[in-house]
Amino acid sequence: MLVLIMAFLLREGAGFLPTYRHELEIYRQAGLEYCDIVDRPLQQQRVLANALRRALSIEMDPLTKAARERRDAAFLLKAFVEEKAAAARTDLEHALEQTPPPDPAALAPLRAAVKQKTAHAAAAAKYPALFSAAEKSQLQAELAELSPEVSELPAFLQSLITEFNVQDQKARSNFAGIISTGERFEEAAEPVIEVLDELKALALETKEQATEHFTLKSGRQQLLDAAATAADPDRKAALLAEAESSQSTAINFGDRIELLLSRREELIAKLQAYNTELKAAFREMPERGTTAEATALVAQVRHEIPHHLQEIRLAMANLQSWKWDKSVPYINALGAFFFGSEWITNSSWQDFFGFLPLLSGSLVIATIAILIATPVSVVAAIYTNQFASEREKELIKPVIEFIQAIPSVVLGFIGISLVGNLIKDVSEWSWLQWVPGFPIQERLNMFNAGCLLAFMAVPTMFSLSEDALNNVPRAYIDASDALGATKLQTVFRVIVPAGISGILSAILLGLGRVVGETMVVLLVAGNRIAIPDFSAGPGVIFQPAHTLTGIIAQELGEVSRGSSHWQALFMVGIVLFAISLLVNWCARAVARRFEPHKA
Repeated sequence: MLVLIMAFLLREGAGFLPTYRHELEIYRQAGLEYCDIVDRPLQQQRVLANALRRALSIEMDPLTKAARERRDAAFLLKAFVEEKAAAARTDLEHALEQTPPPDPAALAPLRAAVKQKTAHAAAAAKYPALFSAAEKSQLQAELAELSPEVSELPAFLQSLITEFNVQDQKARSNFAGIISTGERFEEAAEPVIEVLDELKALALETKEQATEHFTLKSGRQQLLDAAATAADPDRKAALLAEAESSQSTAINFGDRIELLLSRREELIAKLQAYNTELKAAFREMPERGTTAEATALVAQVRHEIPHHLQEIRLAMANLQSWKWDKSVPYINALGAFFFGSEWITNSSWQDFFGFLPLLSGSLVIATIAILIATPVSVVAAIYTNQFASEREKELIKPVIEFIQAIPSVVLGFIGISLVGNLIKDVSEWSWLQWVPGFPIQERLNMFNAGCLLAFMAVPTMFSLSEDALNNVPRAYIDASDALGATKLQTVFRVIVPAGISGILSAILLGLGRVVGETMVVLLVAGNRIAIPDFSAGPGVIFQPAHTLTGIIAQELGEVSRGSSHWQALFMVGIVLFAISLLVNWCARAVARRFEPHKA
């Protein structure tokens, strides 16, 4: 059965390597790789600029919060009044739009209806405590006079807008350094982005032409193969005619690439100017903010800018040395799969099948689950086997083993609706803020998935661990008792060491159970395809991630059979199957290694 499974996986995934290599060759020959040399550091620039915007927002929020809330509350009240009088306002608007205009006497009832509805809605509105009694009275009076025939805002709303603008201007003057740096960040990149967008459009057009030619060529070859085996002369002639009509001219990559390379010096010059401007902005950038969160963001940007500048210099060097006609070896395609950091599918630009984010997510979640499940299951097995009374055994064992009967999708629902919210709420407790990663941002994360997988692995590990303890020869226990050992000494110095092979095997088989689980991780792990940020330390476990099993379950039903995406998913399945076999082999090896010698 194992051989048949592996044969099936290999049959479906065997074509992945040549297919992916061909796609990477088109990616290079069409010039998409050339554009990505510049686009990747520009993505870093967008992240840094966004961090500065967030720092500015955090700094300015306390200074403009009151004025902004007053302005927004007034406009919400205006919208409420207009909504309540919507029907009457609509009738009046339709009447005013008629040609020729209706008689004023005909408009009078409509205007009266609008005035009545508006006044009633303004009186019924709830005015927040943000406004004084006099302001509430003025606002109510102005809202009661709203009409479709008046386009200007009421005077009080205009004063609130002015109030906010004044406070916003004062706040901006206090943080001119961050504002100036952020603006220079974005303005410096605009000339590079302008040129790059033009080159990307050209490269994408080349790729589409090359893909179309390859598709027609493959279809034509299939028609010729079918015609060669056709017995009916009419059918054969029809196939040959169709094959002849599907001919296409191969694209001349060299001519197309010259259009890109003709602007290489211009692009490098703009990158150099961007590099110079960014250095100047970095020198003027403040070293810290006025709040801890803003200071952390500013420090993050200051830390990343030297690396970003290095990436820009490396991009300029790579532009100079890039060659469109350099072949892509099979080993490069294999390395792009096993060590790629991006899994991007259904992209109009380029699909990438990087295995590393999925593997790292699976390993972190499995580690969390095993670290939680191992002490629980082993301690429960030791207590049940050696210390529990018969009545306790009748209660503990069925309860633990019943966990296996719970469908994994039900546990996934529990993780979404209960465990995730519970972890997030606990992370917001003030006295737990010292815990790395607290407060967490995403309730669906690796820790959530690890907890549920640990719950699922406990029955397997508990049953196998107890079996291992039961299999310890009775002679060992009798010899320990004869030497005067206590119950605890017998258990922890004789029985557990003698059954350690079975316990370790139980842990490894529990690991295999965890790695192969699909539904729980698909529902509660967060499904973010990215390598976890291990620089966050232990807090990395509270980040969302995707897994090997989750990506197969999520995407296999939506891809076309035989495509590179289809084959990539089967490659993931091959690796997952190999990991499961390796874990089981390790369990057997451990069992043999620590198996007690028979007398």
